[in-house]
This record gives sequence, structure tokens and C-alpha cells, in this order.
Amino acid sequence: MSSSKGEFLGHPKGLYILFFTEMWERFSYYGMRALLVLYMVDFFKWTQEDASKIYKWYTSLVYLTPLIGGYIADRVIGNKSAIIIGAIMMSVGHFLMAFEDIWIFYMALGFLIMGNGFFKPNMSVQVGRLYPQNDPRRDGAYTIFYMGINLGAFLSPLVCGTLKETPGLGFHWGFGAAGVGMVLGLVVYLIGLPWVKELPESAVYEPPEGEEEKGSKHEDHAMTEEEAKTTPSVTATFSRLSPAIFALIGVALLLGSPLMWKLDLVSFDNFMAMEIAAVASFFAGWILKNLTMAVRDRVLAIYVLAVFVVFFWGAFEQAGNAMNVWADQTTNRYLTEPAPVPSVYPDVAVDLAEQGFWVTFKSAIGKLIAVNPVGTASFQSINALAIVMFAPIFAWLWLFLARKRINLPIAAKMSIGVFLQGVAFALMIWSVKYENQNSKVALTAIPPSVIANDDNQVSFFDAPEHGNDEAFERFKSGTPDENEDKMIAHGGRLLFGQSAGTLTMRGVLNANHRDRMLRATAPKDYVAAIWELTEQSQDAYENATANDAGDKEFSVKYTLDTLPAGFDAKYLQGFASKDLTFDQATRTFTVSRKLADKDFKQILVAGAAPRFREALNDLYVQSSKFRVSSWWLVGFYILCTLGELCLSPVGLSMVSKLAPRRFATMLMGVWLLTSFFGNFTAGLAGENWEKLDPGSYFMWISIAMTGAALVCFLLIKKVTSMMHGVK
Repeated sequence: MSSSKGEFLGHPKGLYILFFTEMWERFSYYGMRALLVLYMVDFFKWTQEDASKIYKWYTSLVYLTPLIGGYIADRVIGNKSAIIIGAIMMSVGHFLMAFEDIWIFYMALGFLIMGNGFFKPNMSVQVGRLYPQNDPRRDGAYTIFYMGINLGAFLSPLVCGTLKETPGLGFHWGFGAAGVGMVLGLVVYLIGLPWVKELPESAVYEPPEGEEEKGSKHEDHAMTEEEAKTTPSVTATFSRLSPAIFALIGVALLLGSPLMWKLDLVSFDNFMAMEIAAVASFFAGWILKNLTMAVRDRVLAIYVLAVFVVFFWGAFEQAGNAMNVWADQTTNRYLTEPAPVPSVYPDVAVDLAEQGFWVTFKSAIGKLIAVNPVGTASFQSINALAIVMFAPIFAWLWLFLARKRINLPIAAKMSIGVFLQGVAFALMIWSVKYENQNSKVALTAIPPSVIANDDNQVSFFDAPEHGNDEAFERFKSGTPDENEDKMIAHGGRLLFGQSAGTLTMRGVLNANHRDRMLRATAPKDYVAAIWELTEQSQDAYENATANDAGDKEFSVKYTLDTLPAGFDAKYLQGFASKDLTFDQATRTFTVSRKLADKDFKQILVAGAAPRFREALNDLYVQSSKFRVSSWWLVGFYILCTLGELCLSPVGLSMVSKLAPRRFATMLMGVWLLTSFFGNFTAGLAGENWEKLDPGSYFMWISIAMTGAALVCFLLIKKVTSMMHGVK
């Protein structure tokens, strides 16, 4: 099983060290990704739009920083040191996510982004450096390594999601588990470093005695790079002008984006993305300027197909964003029994110390294996499981077709991948047909902060976020900003017919959106009182002295002048009694911890307009029976995976074949930028999740993907000719 060469099962032992290191790193990344948007929406009580902005920057930058981390590793510190630094930074980031302060949350994301920049590119490079040039085992090594990635991606949503949904634990335990995974990866790497033996670039594979060279001199081979340097371009005019075209695109983005930002045509974060795109365009043009003839054609082929890959990842990465919310709010996750009637109140807070470790442990195990309900994050594991199942089939399929002399061009495989992603979203449009059914309640009037337009669609003026003094002043003065404060309810699917005296919900009422509307109806004096209570708790925390355990102990009492009509203290049961209590007889809150914006928002719901709250709660319960089967999401993720297998491995292989030697690393970095822009596009689309009805949201993505697939299909012949024999 092993040899004097330090091998195990025919591969260097270092490969298995890298396998388990990467497995634990991907465990940490995908565990955190499965919870991130839900954390911002359910825990911080942010809007989907705000959560998507953070999501798009986080998932984008983890694919941009590897360009910097790879450069530093190559030029300064070496890849082993870079991997260790990256792992430490990511461990710190994951553990910081176990704390709920907003500034710590942002700092955690920063550590994760920078740590990934050091870690990700150097791990992949190190796998290749375990083998000499032309070693036939290298492809198999990357296959084994890829399985480690998917094993971690499969396990982490199950484990981290289970901890998040276990009473007494929650989101921070899930993030903590991701941190533990990263630490385990670092420990494995440090212990196994003696076996991670990189070979010099000059090392050449020597086949064992008696092993015959495979292949035939009669087989078709791609044009070599030396031959390509003297072969005329097949796109003479475009090839000649391409460096200037990319330079002009860069100039247009560089100068146009600040102007568009100043004119409020784009947001600041979109302006920044356009500036990054400008730099990428200049860089791409510079590479082309240094190439000629067929070599330039091949690089242009990479650039052309990169556009379609951006489309693909923009849709694929909805998995961690809009599709995660759909799984949480609109999917019936009870597989073998009817779903119970959902509670309109928050879950009762459970104290871990009082509940005990053994009870919590049994509860976590029960949640892990439960099918009634399946955990929301568990759906994130389907993609990794499907890759493990279908990757060998696809590998066999491409070889089978090649033997039959049916060689699908690279562009054809990619167009199929993009098309399958469009089909996945078309499937979700079909699911909306079952979800988009009406629930009705009688309601003669709506509160002043809630309005209905001529089409009966309900909008509301959002309650201010604590800390946003400008929005609070607008709220108090009764002069809301139509653009900043006005929100359409459920993408226009909540309707109020005054003449009929009915409030109608089309589809499933989202609990988070319901609470936002309810907060908007709380009386102004009550909002002002809770605002002051929140600030007093924060001041008391700052002035309190820490005890021997490092905790700050204090108590703030606040008595309301009047109690809002229909005040319901059950909406406060999400707070632990040691943190917040309310004495209804004396109208007094007692607070023993620093309240945050999310707490301010939850307390507002208790004072919402009672009749409107009752109507929305009734709709929430009624519409819950229209939650769609979990099998829609299973089918969706399988189709996404089939598309990924047609596109992702094919794309990486294509770049390695087409890139000229002296620009190979740079062009792989350019290819990684497709993931940056794809993830950014995914977050940009997610900002519109609450503004559109789900059917329209899925439809537009499906149209975009099928349209992109069609264009890619039409370009197959031309792009293939630009590759000059590479298949």
C-alpha cells in the first residue's frame, strides 16, 4: 500500500494531507455560506436587499483576493507560509462570527476574505507541485482533491445548519463549528507538512521500466504554441483591434462609472465593481497586446467564453441567497407527515445552561437526522452530493463520445451548462404555480403607514433602524422619504380591496416581511420610547464594570407612559428572561443586556396595530399550506449540478490548454474573475428578491440564462476555430 517513495495508493502521501486540509477548509466556507443570508435576514432582521449587498461583496471578494494572495506567495513568502497565514486568518474570522456585534460581524468577513486570498490559490497550486511534469497521475490527483472539496461542502451545511436550528444553540454555534473545521484543517496541514514535498519545476516524469507510451502518432493533436505563433488569425480584423477594444472598454468604465454614481444611476458598490471591471479590462487588453496570430485567437476564445461563465455563476450562486430564503420560508420541509400550523410568535428562548448539555446534544442529533422538518441549510448539501454521484458519469460520457468520434466542442459543453441552469430556474417557475394561490381575510381599513395603490397592491413606510437618526427624524415628523422608506409588500402580491373589505395574499406570506409591515404600524410614541430604551441599555452597558468573568452586569428599567392598543407581550418571548422582561401591570421593561437594532425591531412588533396584525397573522397561517414540496428544490439543485459539470471543470481545463506559457498563471487569475463578477451579479439580482414576485424573479433569470446559452451556441463554430485545434 505504501512504498519507499513516500506514496500511498499510488499517490504521494502529501496529496492526502492536502485532501483533508481542503476538506475542512471547504467545510468551514460552505457551512458559513449556508447560514450567512439567513443570519442577516432572520437574526439581524435586515431586508433581503441589504443582506444581498453584503452577500455579493463577500462571495465576490473571496474570488478576487486570491489574485493578490497568489502574487504575494509567488514573490515573497512561498505557498506553505501563505496557506498557514490564510488558515489562521479564516479561523479567526469564523470564531468572530460567534459574536453578534455588527462591527465584529464586518471584521469577521474581512478576516475571511483576506484569509481565503492567501489560502485558496496556493492549495490548488501545491497539489500540482507534488508531481513532476507530464506525470499521468496528476489528473487523478486533482480528482481526489476535488472529492475532498465536495465532501466538506456536503457535510458542513448539515452540521452547521443543525446547530443553528437546535434550541439553546443557534447561528453562533453554527459559525463556531465552521471555525472548528478551519482549525482542524490547519492542524492537519501543520502535522502533515513533512509529507507535502513539492518538486522543482525542472522535475520530469520518468515512466517505470516496461511502460509503453500510450497514444498513437496518427491521433489528431492540437497545434502547439510554437506553431500557433506563426499561424494566421481566423478573426483577422477583430484580433488586430482587440487590444484597443479592451482598452476603450476600460476607459469607458473607468470614466463613466464615477459619473453614473454622481448622477445616482448606480449605487456606490456597483460603481466600485465597475472600477474593478475597468482594471480587469485593461489587464486583459495588455495580455492581448503581447500576443499575436493564433496565440491571440486562443486567448480571445477564453475571454469570449468567460462572459457566459459570468452568467452561469450569477444564477448558480442564488443557492446561498434567494434560493436559501425560498427554502426557509416557502418550502414545505416536512417529508413524511403533514406540516403543523406555524406559530405566529417567535420561538421561546432556551437557555443552554438551564437545558443542560445532554438534552441539547440529543436535540442536535435529532435535528441532524430529522426529515420532519429537514433543516433549511441541508438543501445546500445537494449540490456537493450530486457532484460526487454524477462527476464519474460525466467523465465516462466525454470519453465515450470521444471514442465514437463525437467530440463536443468546449463552447458546446459550456452552452449546455448555461442552458441547464436556465432549465433549473424554469422548473422553479413551475413550482410557483402551486405556491401562487390566494388567502383572504376580512379587513375594513389599513393603518396610515400602510397604503394601497390603484391596483390594490400594498406598500408601507418602513420603521427606522435603530442608529439611523435621519430615518428616525423622518418617522417622528411624519415626512417619510418615498424613495428611502416606502417598500412594496411581497413584490406586489399583498392586495387590499377597500370596497370589498378584504386583504388578500397571493402565495406564501414571508414571516420576516410580515414583521417588517407590523413594525411600520407601531404608534410613533411607542417607537420613540423603545428607541430611547435601546439607547439607555447601550449607555448602561458602556458604563458598566466587568465582573471577574469579564461580563458586564447592569439593569435598566423603562416605564411606558401609555401602552399601545392591543400590545401583545408574547412577541417578546424570543428574549431570555434574564435579558428582558415586561411587567404589563406597571408598563415597565427591565433590560439586562445591550439591545441591538434587531431587538429594537422585535419589540416594535409587540406594539403593532392589533387588527392589522391579526389579519396578517391569519394570512400567514392560511398561506402556509401553499408551501411547495421539497422535491422542487432537489430537482433544481440537481439540474444546477449537471450544468456545473458541463461548465466548471471544462473551463479550467480549457484555460490550461489555451493559455500561452508565459501568461498561464495570469490567465487563470482572469478566469477566477468570472467567479468574482458572477457572485457579484448573483448578489445584485438578490437585491430584487423582495421587489418582484417569485415567478417573475425566476422567469427573468431563466430568460437571461437561456438567452446566453443561445448566443453561446451560435458562437460555437467561430470560437472553436479560434482555439486552433484545442478540444
